[in-house]
Amino acid sequence: MEQEKNFPQDVAQPNPQPAQNGGRKRKKRRKHGKGGGQNNQNQPVNAQAQKVAQTPAQPQPQKQPKQQNGGGKDKTNQKTERRDEKQKNENRKDTYAYILDGNLYINLTNKCSNACDFCVRNERESYYGNYLWLRHGEPTVEKVIAQLKGFGDLTRFKEAVFCGFGEPTYKVAEMVELCDYFHSKGISTRLNTNGQGNLINKRDIVPDLKGKIDLVNVSLNASCVEKYQPICRSQFREEGFSGMIEFAKQCKRLGVRCRFSIVDCIGKDEVEACKRLAASVNVPLYVRDYITDS
Repeated sequence: MEQEKNFPQDVAQPNPQPAQNGGRKRKKRRKHGKGGGQNNQNQPVNAQAQKVAQTPAQPQPQKQPKQQNGGGKDKTNQKTERRDEKQKNENRKDTYAYILDGNLYINLTNKCSNACDFCVRNERESYYGNYLWLRHGEPTVEKVIAQLKGFGDLTRFKEAVFCGFGEPTYKVAEMVELCDYFHSKGISTRLNTNGQGNLINKRDIVPDLKGKIDLVNVSLNASCVEKYQPICRSQFREEGFSGMIEFAKQCKRLGVRCRFSIVDCIGKDEVEACKRLAASVNVPLYVRDYITDS
């Protein structure tokens, strides 16, 4: 804000009275004005005017242009970029099928009965450039097949893997129907699951998988419920771990090829404990590398 002008305010102008009775009255007036009266009337006009004239004029502060708070233009650009990115995401088609490591992957749902600390979807919308959050609902079999037509000759793929940003057994009926489609193309099928499909569907779904899923891969993640639940946080609580073990055992009983899998970053002792658990239920264990970049 511009400062007030720094000019003298209310400078008193002398108004001397005409002299009477010689110098006596003038002498009395000088005595009266010795203490500096309110208007300092005994000061000569010329001296007072000279003093005012000699008072240097104070420089006036220039009004500064309004600042933009450290880059308002940059903030505006950032808001525009975020809005454009949001609009781009809204307009982006949902990904039901994607390619990874030379295989087809099928993304049927974003629902999951676990809330694993290490899940890649906690930090990003995409996985190796594939946007797997479904914005327009879960796909039908027809929508998945329609999207697959954009991949050209499907016979070049060895395997179709049901694995996305959710637990595939929420969509067991659609998954089984798609297995028939892939088998007609000579493509084998794999299910990556948390093993809680029976709990999710409130029935034994393993018979549905027989002859449809060529390999069931169950993510074991820990050797016991005390270690599993704190990191996987199943909505079924402790029953999530025991239900997973029972699911794998049921696959084994019905002749559905099945294995457990863990990542190598859980520690040597825990890997050995998982091997013992897998051996106790006669289900193979696959130890895979931890994926750090997506």
